[in-house]
Order: sequence, then structure tokens, then C-alpha cells
Amino acid sequence: MKIHKQGITFVLLLLIFTSCSRKQSLQWIPFSWEGDSISGIYIEKAYLYIPVNIENLSDDFTMQFDLGTYNTVFYGNPIDPYLEKSGLVNKLDSIGMFKNVCLKMGAIPFNNINVVYKKDFGEKVPIDSLHTKTPKHIGTIATDMFQDKIVIIDYKSCRLAITDSLPNEYTDLPAEKFELTDGIMRLPFRINSKEHKLIFDTGSSPFQLVTTKERALEISNSAIVDSLSGPLWWGQEITFYGFNVTKPIEFGGKALNNSKVYYAKDGLWDSIYNSLDVWGITGNAYFFENTVIIDYKNKLFRIK
Repeated sequence: MKIHKQGITFVLLLLIFTSCSRKQSLQWIPFSWEGDSISGIYIEKAYLYIPVNIENLSDDFTMQFDLGTYNTVFYGNPIDPYLEKSGLVNKLDSIGMFKNVCLKMGAIPFNNINVVYKKDFGEKVPIDSLHTKTPKHIGTIATDMFQDKIVIIDYKSCRLAITDSLPNEYTDLPAEKFELTDGIMRLPFRINSKEHKLIFDTGSSPFQLVTTKERALEISNSAIVDSLSGPLWWGQEITFYGFNVTKPIEFGGKALNNSKVYYAKDGLWDSIYNSLDVWGITGNAYFFENTVIIDYKNKLFRIK
């Protein structure tokens, strides 16, 4: 059989073009880390903030990206001065919910969303700062925005993407099945050689593990090596004590080393673990060097 070079070249070009055309182009949303001094200790990556714009306002805002809570929220104190100008005041119903809000995360629009109004919460914006270029922090982005989507968090590049289908570059990654309870994700971890479920909470950035005092003592040497105190739970004062983990922690078959485990003084978070039937909570800290792919549609969690 005689083969022409021109034919081979055409076929190769066609394959390259087809491969490139299948590669999904993601619209990335930048995020930034907000540092904070807690108990005199500066934590560089305390909160994950997303730039947002609201309705017809030209002002810049930020909202915390918090997958440990279900309802997206506007804080009353900082958002109140903008209600009239934006028309949001006309979208607030009698039970404290803004209906059919138009919000942009980065340059990507999310239309007709519902946002809880948390009255008298958050920091007030000084009058002389209302329309300055400095972004105002006005709320929390939660899981209600993504329940039928795929969320990709590229921690190293400080960006995230929201998509309807899994890009080809991630399809071959091993996936861990997770459970959803009231929109909150429960990941399967192996802790001290036993299977347990943990809430994955991007709002708990400083912590690798948080649990009850009894469970924290079971996997540590019981010597307190860290403590954090402040209005860390929706403005409520709370103190955490931390220990070095001495027992094995695994996720997806991989060991997670150099861990710390914390518990909340007076058991203030214990009711959360009980109500969702979890061992505790994990946050961003395990994944700072990774890209995390959260497939809410198929309940699959991947790490790159």
C-alpha cells in the first residue's frame, strides 16, 4: 500500500486540532488570601476572599468562599449603605432573603440567585470610604451556588472555576466519593486506621483538623502546642486548642503528615459534628499545593 506524506500530515493535523478542540476552556475567577492576627499570631491564609460585583453597582466588593455553610449571605452592616442605589432594597422579602440577585464573581455572572440578609452583622463601612476603590467585604459565598456544578480550586494559582462538565485534563484523576447533607460535603478520611467522615470547609483555613476534645486527645500526645481565640464563628468569640497529631491520617490512600488537630473550648462545635454525623472538619490547609476538583453533580472529589 502506498502512503502519501501529505495524507499523513493532514491526519496528524486533524488529530491535533480535534484534541485541542476537546480541551475545555475554563473561565477562572481570581481569589485572594486574607491574613489575620489571631491570639497575637499572624495567619497568612486565614480567609479565602472572592472579588464580586452586585447588580448595577460599579463598586468593588469581596465575599468569603465558605463551602462549610449552605446559604450565601450578605452582611447587613456593610451592605446597608448600598441597598437603595443598587435596588436590592426592592428584592428583600419579609423573611430576610434577597430574591433574584445578579452577582458577578470575577467576570462571571450568576443571575437570579437568592441571598440571605444577616441584619446587624459585619463591619460598617465609614461614610468617607463608601465609594473608594478599596473593596468592601460584604458577605459569604456558600454551597447553594454550586449544587449542580463542578468547582475547581487551584490553590497554588489563587483561582477557581465553576463549570457544568468535567474538563478532560481531570478525567483520569482518581476520585473519592463523598456524601452531601443539607448541601454540606462529607469526605471519607482514614484516621488512626479507622474510616471516618469529615466536613470539607473552605471557611476553616487555619485548621487541618478540628474535632471534639476527646477525639483530638485520641490521636495526639495531649500537649497543647497552639491556641487561637477571637470572634471566629460568625462573630462569636471562640477559643481553639491545638495538638500535634501522632496517629496516621490518610485521604485517598495517601498519608497526610505533619498535621495538627484542634478542638473548640467548651465544646462549642460539638453539636455540628453530632448533627451531621462526622468525626470533625478539615479545611484548605491540607491542599495548599494542589488543585481540588469538587463534582457536586456526581459527588466526586479529586486532587491534582
